[in-house]
Amino acid sequence: MKDFMLVFRNSPQSQEQFVNQSPEQMEAEMALWNTWMGKLAAQNKLMGGEPLYPEGKVIHGTKKKVTDGPFVEGKDVVGGYVIIKAESYDEAVALSKDCPQLNADDGTVEIREIMKMDQ
Repeated sequence: MKDFMLVFRNSPQSQEQFVNQSPEQMEAEMALWNTWMGKLAAQNKLMGGEPLYPEGKVIHGTKKKVTDGPFVEGKDVVGGYVIIKAESYDEAVALSKDCPQLNADDGTVEIREIMKMDQ
């Protein structure tokens, strides 16, 4: 089994719409996520994951300059991540296709295999 990180992205506009949902809309959205993640957990594929706050910090280069981020001019916003177990990219893609992130036209799920480092 390999570990894969699923990175959830969408536009700043979609991120703002998500944050400004009514309590009922937020509850319905969270139910979709809980169902999808519960399905992964039932298959022993879910390792963990969390949503991310929209603000953050970025450290730049050798001078270690710190700026606020992510940047507003960015085309997309990382909204969260999940780490799953899968045999291959094909399986990771198949597990990701039901992700609620893909209910938005501009929602994407980036799938990256986690490189194991020898310690």
